[in-house]
Amino acid sequence: MPDDVLSEINMPSLAGVPVEPSAAQLPAEGDKRVKRRDILNRLNFINFNEGTIFASFRHLEHGDRISYQAFPLPCVDDVLDCKWIPPGISLSRLKSYGCDGFLLSDGHSHVTVKAEVTRLDAEGITFKIPESGYEKICRKIERHACEGVEARILQSGLLFEGRLADFNAVSCRVLLEADPAEGSLQWLNPSAPVTALFSREGALLYSGECVVTRMGRGRASRELVLAPNFNNVRRFEPREFRGQRSALAPAPVIRFKHPFTGRREYLQVKDISASGVGVEEFFDRSLLLPGMVLPEVAVEIANQTVFRCRAQVLYRNVVRSESKSSVVRCGIVLLNMDIKDQARLSALVHQAEDDRLQVCGEVDMEELWRFFFETGFIYPSKYLSIEARKEDFKRTYEKLYMNSPSIARHFLFQDKGRLFGHMSMVRYYSNSWIIQHHAASRDGYGLAGVGVLDEVGRYTSEFNHHPSSRMDYLICYFQTENRFPARVFGNVVRDIADPKGSSVDAFAYLHLPPEEKEGGPAFQLFPSREEDFEELRRYYEESSRGLALDALDLSLDGRMDDSLSAEYAKQGFKRERHVYCLKRGGRLGAVISLTLSDLGLNLSNLTNCAHVFVIDGEGLEPSVLFSGLRAMLRHHDAEDIPVLAYPAKYLDSRAVIYEKQYNLWVLNIERSDGYFSSLHNTFRRTGRDHDNGQRSDG
Repeated sequence: MPDDVLSEINMPSLAGVPVEPSAAQLPAEGDKRVKRRDILNRLNFINFNEGTIFASFRHLEHGDRISYQAFPLPCVDDVLDCKWIPPGISLSRLKSYGCDGFLLSDGHSHVTVKAEVTRLDAEGITFKIPESGYEKICRKIERHACEGVEARILQSGLLFEGRLADFNAVSCRVLLEADPAEGSLQWLNPSAPVTALFSREGALLYSGECVVTRMGRGRASRELVLAPNFNNVRRFEPREFRGQRSALAPAPVIRFKHPFTGRREYLQVKDISASGVGVEEFFDRSLLLPGMVLPEVAVEIANQTVFRCRAQVLYRNVVRSESKSSVVRCGIVLLNMDIKDQARLSALVHQAEDDRLQVCGEVDMEELWRFFFETGFIYPSKYLSIEARKEDFKRTYEKLYMNSPSIARHFLFQDKGRLFGHMSMVRYYSNSWIIQHHAASRDGYGLAGVGVLDEVGRYTSEFNHHPSSRMDYLICYFQTENRFPARVFGNVVRDIADPKGSSVDAFAYLHLPPEEKEGGPAFQLFPSREEDFEELRRYYEESSRGLALDALDLSLDGRMDDSLSAEYAKQGFKRERHVYCLKRGGRLGAVISLTLSDLGLNLSNLTNCAHVFVIDGEGLEPSVLFSGLRAMLRHHDAEDIPVLAYPAKYLDSRAVIYEKQYNLWVLNIERSDGYFSSLHNTFRRTGRDHDNGQRSDG
């Protein structure tokens, strides 16, 4: 238990209450002498803050003491005028008492001044200040007063309510109130732990198990001093691969409004990563309590705000500074921030490790297009397919790379003005981001492609727990014959060895053949309903058990994603999604997810396509499926877009020729340790990438 918990200020909480004599009123060995000029400065500060001092009286015969609160008026010399708080005290009670002087307290220490009284009446008192007084440290840690913080105490199914009176980093003082007729405060058991919940205006600021170190008496009200029985909080599951902490120069600072005191605070940042910051405080004035939520923190460098976030204090460890005074190191985890602020923070910490890595930095568009062609990412047949509308592609990329919208991220490996590695991703489904446009130079830095791939993994691992990221899944399309992604992502699936951690599903890619006379029984097209998603889930679990349905929003939870389409529109982009089912006589033949986007959002047009999940492979003729798809595409004025059909073996079994096969790789980002472990194992035996010029068509 902390040493400071039982160390209380030896002062009455109410004026006029007798107190025992103590060393606080008399100079003792180790007390510090305080000169008159310093006493004057403290008195004027108390006046400035509308605070009070205590006038101390001792009984002339018995020696017992009482103290009265007084408000000090401004003073410039050795005369101190004070007004009683509240005014109009009874002078008759003081006939048997003599005044010893006054006492100033700031919660950490108090100064005793043996002052002569020159005036005493019902309205106030005047002192003649001597040459010096004596300061005594009454606490190891200063206690900070609180205003407007509601307290709820839970113990064995009972709830007690009150307010947080004051606190420090190791203990809290709570004032509870209850109806005396109910006697509920008497049910508190001080020998058993309690759960404390502190909130302001309904917003929870702290919750944690505490021990009761002191409890007052009373039926209507009762004072509790609580000490948390933990020094650290585990916010998230531990991960083997975590972001590296960096000490930056110049050092950032954090500014925040303290949730308990309401005061503005400022602390230097000793180290920072994309997931948190480390700060230090002096032990005797520490303000950060493990478990405390900081609703808004601003991180600044050179007086410029880099980002704002919601945060929580995770741990508090006592260390020693170079001057040998006690210092506390606190860790603060970043809970949530605006997605654009995520890019700023990521760029800051990634470039601190390697200045060639950039996150969402400005791009020379001419250099980027040159890079795409030189690396073979835009190969001849792909260029032939986009050449007629190349100006549309240029405009889309200008918006994506120059404006850094919230729905897109790009990662660069760049040195001396030349681009060597590139990867981008877009959030195209409610909780999924698509890796696309992965390419690396054939010369220069052999591991540039691996560097940006690792950078994307780190970014998603660092920010996936932020609600604003909507980043549960990372997905990528690649062709089996494309060796680099097939090796990397295939190894991830193999090494994680759990389809709910990472999976690959094969889709046949084709454009619809020319319309011909329909054959077989007629199917009808309907908007999908709840039972269709349930049947699709049953079919997919039997055939794959992977993550494709969750990643593509083809589940009951992911059907409605209007907010994402609205976000695209807000950023100046197009995104539509429609889900249909193909049925015959109530029997489900296929589920079709149609997504429509700006031309060039994905160079392979995989964000502007129809995903088809064939459920009744025997009863659904390809010609009927194609007829239904044509009707759907005509309805949405999207006739010339590709189709991705699952399972690919459905078309194989019907001898339908398709253009290529795409594998859809999905990673559950909660399993990022497996991703990084696999990535490192894949390249551990070589210092360079064997597949220079690697690219991913997704």
